[in-house]
Amino acid sequence: MSTPQRLLVLGTRTFAVEVADLASDIDGIVVAGFVENMERDRVGTSLEGLPIHWIDEVAALAPTHVGVCALSTTHRRRFVDQAAALGLRFATLIHPSARVSRTAHIGEGAIVSAGAILGAHARIGRHAIVNRGALIGHHTAVGDCATLGPGANIGGCCDIGASSYVGIGAIVLDKLTVGHHSLAGAGALLTKPVANHVQ
Repeated sequence: MSTPQRLLVLGTRTFAVEVADLASDIDGIVVAGFVENMERDRVGTSLEGLPIHWIDEVAALAPTHVGVCALSTTHRRRFVDQAAALGLRFATLIHPSARVSRTAHIGEGAIVSAGAILGAHARIGRHAIVNRGALIGHHTAVGDCATLGPGANIGGCCDIGASSYVGIGAIVLDKLTVGHHSLAGAGALLTKPVANHVQ
């Protein structure tokens, strides 16, 4: 049996707790702590009984740990870049209850949560978040650092841009594009393409 990977969760808010809980269901992963990069006074305390580290400590932990970014906003790239510059490698988390096509591709640092379904030839970018029960159709691409909220339903042959956000229960019809850094709100029904930087 291989040695479990020791996981650092980048983030210290409620979504970080959610991601740690998800990771605890995955064989070969042991959650070892959390990392903060904005509020130094949280360092030295604990979350879920595990230590909170300051970002600079990652350099010493990187040889023996992997990370995943658990910021629910699409601005997680800054945190990821900070940790990567300190040598941290990233885990890809796929909950055992997710159904992932054998032809799908999931990028480094991505999170595929409980009950998510990824169709044939779906592509999930680096550090993207596919939340609980999200559905991703065949031949659909989800960009780096994009977020799909719980229950989002993305049709086939869609292109969801980098750092975009598709809210809870939103529906994106087949063959549509959501531009990078754009937002589809909770419960939205998208029947037309969305340009870049649309809020």
